[in-house]
Amino acid sequence: MKYLIGLMLFMLSHIASAALAECQVDGGDWADAETTGFYVYVDVKASTSLKKVLLNYFSMNCRHKLSVDLLSSLKISTQPDAVKFSSDYSHLKGGLVSLGEYYPVPVQAGLSMGTHTTGPYVSVQGGPYLDITTTSDKYIDIKSGSHIASVYFKMRLSNLVLGVKNFETPVFVYARNALNLSPSTCTINDNDPINIDFGSVDPLAIGGDTSPGTPYRKSFVLNYSCPDAGISSPLDIKLVGTASSFNSKALTTTNPNLAAGLTRLSELVAPGSSFRTSITNSSGSDTVLFTLFRKAGSLPAAGPFTASGTLVMSVP
Repeated sequence: MKYLIGLMLFMLSHIASAALAECQVDGGDWADAETTGFYVYVDVKASTSLKKVLLNYFSMNCRHKLSVDLLSSLKISTQPDAVKFSSDYSHLKGGLVSLGEYYPVPVQAGLSMGTHTTGPYVSVQGGPYLDITTTSDKYIDIKSGSHIASVYFKMRLSNLVLGVKNFETPVFVYARNALNLSPSTCTINDNDPINIDFGSVDPLAIGGDTSPGTPYRKSFVLNYSCPDAGISSPLDIKLVGTASSFNSKALTTTNPNLAAGLTRLSELVAPGSSFRTSITNSSGSDTVLFTLFRKAGSLPAAGPFTASGTLVMSVP
């Protein structure tokens, strides 16, 4: 018996689905908004008037690929919990600016993010922001190139043939530049040495206490400044040095019968102690007084003498 063997070939074809909506960032290539996550690099800027660090300096345009008619539309809004900060910045507060309004996290769903232009084009208006804070463990320190936040947009397409189609489009926001709003980068007098010269001193005229009658007092202005704008915070200024053996509230000098003190607001700042001050919009100042003290009953020996100390700025 003979058998007839037949071979059937099945032609399988793959039909690629065309993008229904596309987006471009900062004038780059158009990409499928349904399957692509968009990466944007922003100029990180502090706004002292708003007390916010703005992260919305990017342009994003989207368009639908539906037949252009009166019933075809693309709408862009927020997904639930639309802004999520990366782990490095999750301790900070912030939110999303949408069409000029600021919404703190968790950002609600349904906020309109797009304004229609001509034809099928929609321009995204907004982006994330961070609140400028004065809490000591929540100062903003953004590293260049770091991932700051992710924003999740809802794309809504509709027309007569398609009906309604919704999908999510994520935007990942990265820093183009660094921004440090911590007072740790601030300085006292630009870190220049503070030199107090009392000139020639009559040892018998040196007071033994803080009496304002002593002629050997020198006033000095301490200027506090920060390289980045927008820092407002309380500060502690600590005097680090060795206390005199006969006056614990003053610095020892190379002359054992002399001591040098620092006074602010009529109060001596003892070595190892500090005074509270502040900076506003990245600057501040204090006028302090340097005074000489003589050991009671002594006659300090003639000759030059020196004292040294260090002022340390910190956040309380």
